[in-house]
Amino acid sequence: MVRFMKRFVFLLFLLGLPGLSFAQRTIEGRAVDAVTRKPLEFANVFVSNTTRGQNTDEKGHFKLTGVPSGAVDLVVTYLGYETFSLKINADTLARPLLILLTPKASELQAVTIRRLRNGFQDYFPLFRKNFIGETAFSNDCRLLNPKALWFSLSDDGNTLLVRADEPLVIENKALGYLVRYTLEEFTCNFRSQYVSHYGYALFEEMTSKNARQLQKWEANRRKAYWGSPQHFLKALVDRQAAAEGYTLYRLIRDPKQEASDRPDEGPTGAVPPDRSRDTTLRKMPVGAFDKYVQYLVNKPLSESAVLSQTGGQHRLRFGDYLYVIFHKEYEEPRFLPANQWKVPQTSILWLADESAVVDPSGSLPDPLSVVFEGRWGREKMGELLPLDYQPWEGR
Repeated sequence: MVRFMKRFVFLLFLLGLPGLSFAQRTIEGRAVDAVTRKPLEFANVFVSNTTRGQNTDEKGHFKLTGVPSGAVDLVVTYLGYETFSLKINADTLARPLLILLTPKASELQAVTIRRLRNGFQDYFPLFRKNFIGETAFSNDCRLLNPKALWFSLSDDGNTLLVRADEPLVIENKALGYLVRYTLEEFTCNFRSQYVSHYGYALFEEMTSKNARQLQKWEANRRKAYWGSPQHFLKALVDRQAAAEGYTLYRLIRDPKQEASDRPDEGPTGAVPPDRSRDTTLRKMPVGAFDKYVQYLVNKPLSESAVLSQTGGQHRLRFGDYLYVIFHKEYEEPRFLPANQWKVPQTSILWLADESAVVDPSGSLPDPLSVVFEGRWGREKMGELLPLDYQPWEGR
């Protein structure tokens, strides 16, 4: 799969005396101009998808404490400079960092990308649906600076590209967060109906003097966490998926056999096998316009069948598709067919590569390594929680 991720190359130096060490889970250093080496004051430094962030001081210094354990993305942004991102582990970092920020080559962007004049009017609803989400919590999300977005199309008109001139500011009144999101890229391929976005989020907790409001935010956060992809993946790592309410199945998809696939009209490719008489499979409903038929293998999968540990890493690996049922929450009625209610939430996963690394916290170091459909495909920014959120123990 072609990944629409943008990476920049930076120089990184370690400073300090050989014997100098710092408390674990702390990241500190300086941000300077890569050319002049002058310190950059008010640069925004944060750990992506957490509440840990601050601005640099007049000497470019920063110090982030309480950083979540494990591999995290350290991000530095500054107006007129390329976004800096570095995968780092605060548990083992022993010295401060010197980060060199590179000025943006804006003249090159102007040549290669053309903005659509009516892009916002034509495509913002599509962007909102696939970035903010479609769930009840998503309805309480508001993008405060939508005009920062700009839109462009590929030459063949099949791919929409969305970028932003500044960090997006999302007010999530359901979960009580103000999120500043550095959008690296958002793409939508109309032909394959595949949407992906990539960026870095800094969470700020909203404040209120109303005790009932604070309780509601905490209750909603717990609801967002239980049954989320992070909760599911952490349960897999802990070998507690079944105990936490999940049942896993293998899902098979075959392309629909069109009239042109009939033998008397000549071969047009591999004809899908006839699975109608296989008693180990159950045919699942699909949409009228879907180009495939799908079957669920009746026997549930164990955690070890989809997650293994190799070289100290947990890796998600499975064939075909993974069908996940979360029995402890029902799907929102508006996403169900008519005359159905109290249906457990279901999601479908497929891998962009042979496997995907999963952190012990349940997060994905590469967020594009797993594609979500169903319930989790509808949970976007409206349901997103910071990695340093500590869920309430129990339900």
